[in-house]
Amino acid sequence: MGSSVKKIGVIGLGIIGGSLVKAVKRKGLCETVVAYDQNENTMELALKEGTIHKAAQGIDETFKGCEMVFICVPVKSIPEIVKQLDKIVESDCILTDVGSTKGNVMETVKKLKLSCPFIGGHPMAGSEESGYRASRHTLFENAYYVLTPLEGTDEVYINKLSEFLKLLGALPVIIDPHVHDYATAAISHVPHVIASALVNTIKGLDSSDRLMHTLAAGGFRDITRIASSEPAVWESICLTNKDNIIRVLGEFAKNINSFVEALNSNDDRKLRQLFKDAKEYRDSFSDRRVGALIKTYDITVDVEDKPGVIASIASELGKHRINIKNIGINNSREMEGGALAISFYDRESQERSYEILKQMGYSVYYR
Repeated sequence: MGSSVKKIGVIGLGIIGGSLVKAVKRKGLCETVVAYDQNENTMELALKEGTIHKAAQGIDETFKGCEMVFICVPVKSIPEIVKQLDKIVESDCILTDVGSTKGNVMETVKKLKLSCPFIGGHPMAGSEESGYRASRHTLFENAYYVLTPLEGTDEVYINKLSEFLKLLGALPVIIDPHVHDYATAAISHVPHVIASALVNTIKGLDSSDRLMHTLAAGGFRDITRIASSEPAVWESICLTNKDNIIRVLGEFAKNINSFVEALNSNDDRKLRQLFKDAKEYRDSFSDRRVGALIKTYDITVDVEDKPGVIASIASELGKHRINIKNIGINNSREMEGGALAISFYDRESQERSYEILKQMGYSVYYR
């Protein structure tokens, strides 16, 4: 595939910025990629891997001549970087961010009265892991990529960015920034708050021998996995979307109180109905839809506890060039089948592994 653009810039080579440059290289979408990251070791690694062609020493003239610059930093840092870039890049250079909140950024950037177009962006993809080493070229495949252009932005720029994102494998969708923030508060930001609160609750309740820590079941680990995300990123997200988050948390509190009331009154019908309503709505989701909360692709395998079983399975999958994200014995398996838990980076690897291990005679389950 020929290059889509001549030169792009990327500021911040974390999991999003890193995945972006890796995808661009893999698909041959750009002749020159310049980047800046505060961590010099990260830039050196990116240069060594050939995912970037030039490392900047800051927000400087290195970015001159870029057709678009992706700003992949915490939300609160975005406006200042936009302001600096506007003095460097040409008037037809598209500036875009990847922040998880959009209203605050768009309102602040609008006041800057830029000489170049700015289009807010939010790829609905990511991981509880962070950093360049956690990035991967498949991150944006079939993932919704929200765009929130400033009012009056020329359609030429919106279309150019959209087409580039499609070449990355993403599914661009244009949404009002305030609608976006309310939706993501409900489906992404509040779940992170709840997961962290739940982990902190268990931490506070656990005994000195850490019995709860030891017995933490699959369900608990799954619902709290996102609590392992980068704290600084979520601090920034929460503070820039606090009104929506507080509003959704208020609704969550009402639901918690409904459970408390049903338990206090021994109301079995109300309790069953609360679980039934949740089950029916949750079952209406498609696991094949890539969204903000789908973080891993897992299977579990029934295996005998004997030496070499993990190595044997890992070796067989390796022969088929399947990359394993994580593998280990699942010691607490409430509502789960299989003793060996295996995580993958993408749906294809999960499904291929399922079929391969089935053919080998194992009992395999999707998680």
